[in-house]
Amino acid sequence: MGNKEKKIAELKSKKKGDIIVAAVFQLFPLLSIFFIAVGVINRGDTVNTIICLVLGFLPAEVIALLLFLDVKKCKKLIAAEEAKPYEPPVEFAETLYKDQGLSYNTARDFYCAKTGKNPKKLTGEDEKEVWDYAYDDFSYLLMWIIENNFYQPSKDFDEDIAADLKEFAAEIKKRKEVPSAYLSGNDGCFMEDEVKKKARGFVIEYFNGAYMDDVRAFGKEHLNAELYGFPFRFEDYDIFKVRIDEAYAKYKEENEKPKKENE
Repeated sequence: MGNKEKKIAELKSKKKGDIIVAAVFQLFPLLSIFFIAVGVINRGDTVNTIICLVLGFLPAEVIALLLFLDVKKCKKLIAAEEAKPYEPPVEFAETLYKDQGLSYNTARDFYCAKTGKNPKKLTGEDEKEVWDYAYDDFSYLLMWIIENNFYQPSKDFDEDIAADLKEFAAEIKKRKEVPSAYLSGNDGCFMEDEVKKKARGFVIEYFNGAYMDDVRAFGKEHLNAELYGFPFRFEDYDIFKVRIDEAYAKYKEENEKPKKENE
């Protein structure tokens, strides 16, 4: 449901509610009059009866009148919304990667075991190193995306943020910054549309498929470490990226073959 349809539905619901409440308040004075009239007949107290009628009737009528005025206002707002041109619903980019901090404790334990530091006495620099470990599960793929010019800022980012991220990605490509720093600056999130369309299908399929197994195997074979148990280093990436290149080449071959057969 688009914004326009949602707003119209909300206004119609409010109008319906106002009508129901106003009707109740209209019935209330009638019931009051009935019961008070019965009292008059039984007691013959005309003055008090009139006072009771005024006190019971007028507030209810005022409230009902205000509700009916609100109904008229809702009708005008609904008409104004219906007259507006159609606005397609806003579509946000899907999240490809999101670290919710679940890997942090594991990474911290590995880091402390390797460095001999107390988990309760980690400095700010230590915390930064721990997050470098925690982003093991995406840093290598992110580096490959940036290095191969497949990176672009998400359409959900405003111009200033997009410009800053594009500049930061350029620093990563020059190897002046590490990919984990990019993730730390974005709350551990990376959107699908931050990958250009040319490679987006592959990145999504590979990340949700063989990538994690490849990273785990690489850690054990080349670094003698478990996942989340080693920091990102460019020399390690240069060895690992061969696996991503091979997976990408295979993906292109499998997906380009059907196109050629249909030509």
